[in-house]
Amino acid sequence: MSLTARYSAARPLAFVAAGFLALVLAGCASDEEVPAGSPFSQALFRNYTDLATQTAAAPAPEAEEDGFFSNPFGVMDIFGSSAGPNDLLVQAFTAKAELARTGQEPAPEAAPADPTAQTMHDRLVRAVAAGRDRFPEQAARAQADYDCWVLDGTVASMTGAAQACKTALDGSLLALENAARPAPPPVPVAPPPPPAPVAAPAPASDFTVYFDFDSWTLTAEDLTVLTNVINTARSGGQAHISVVGHTDTSGSNAYNQALSVHRANVVVEALVDMGARRAAIQASGVGENDLAVQTPDDTKEAKNRRAVIGLAP
Repeated sequence: MSLTARYSAARPLAFVAAGFLALVLAGCASDEEVPAGSPFSQALFRNYTDLATQTAAAPAPEAEEDGFFSNPFGVMDIFGSSAGPNDLLVQAFTAKAELARTGQEPAPEAAPADPTAQTMHDRLVRAVAAGRDRFPEQAARAQADYDCWVLDGTVASMTGAAQACKTALDGSLLALENAARPAPPPVPVAPPPPPAPVAAPAPASDFTVYFDFDSWTLTAEDLTVLTNVINTARSGGQAHISVVGHTDTSGSNAYNQALSVHRANVVVEALVDMGARRAAIQASGVGENDLAVQTPDDTKEAKNRRAVIGLAP
């Protein structure tokens, strides 16, 4: 249901939701109280409450010459006068927060009538369905970013906020899609080698492919590098291939260890598809334990998100 239809048909819910936000902002909600429902609905509650709080703090749009705010939704407030558009946005986000607080999972807003919005809506629905149970925080973040983009986009004074939400959505939706994507079939992985006191220079027969943040997808450029690996091994007579996956320091050690293994496995499958013998490949993942560029913990660094392929006789 659209925002206009929801508030035209159910004004009492909006006023209850506004009162709920007032309680939260006044600190009346207990710090120990946990919202009902699933981890996904609880994360939705936090995200929608944050959006309502931020919108309530946004500057009000300038009044028109007749002394009233432009009201794109045609909604009357509790006193019978036209509510300002920012007030209606606060009511929208707060109503969704209240539904999530009671354990319900409010659906994302219907997409406006344009292809870009419809595509984003359809991607979001698929990604949330695939990831809400395993990745509730990421799923809730993507849905909140989408609703912020759609709803803020209906108010002229919130155009900048809507664009910021669209930028956030581009990242959060892609992260959710990558997280929910099934991992490639596992292959036996050797234990990681002990870290050397001093990293030795990479031999000339080493090749490196790089990955996007939190991803194990190979690009066309990476496939060109792997083609060079196969050609070099054939022309030089190397019979053994080693593949070592790496990550940057963003994320937990356990997550990065698993991610580095996924990256190594993807490279192995690509090499086998290109003609390499699976038995000749040794794969391992070392997580964030062998950085190409030394960084502090929880730091994104593109040169550390890699897999190194070595050739030996």
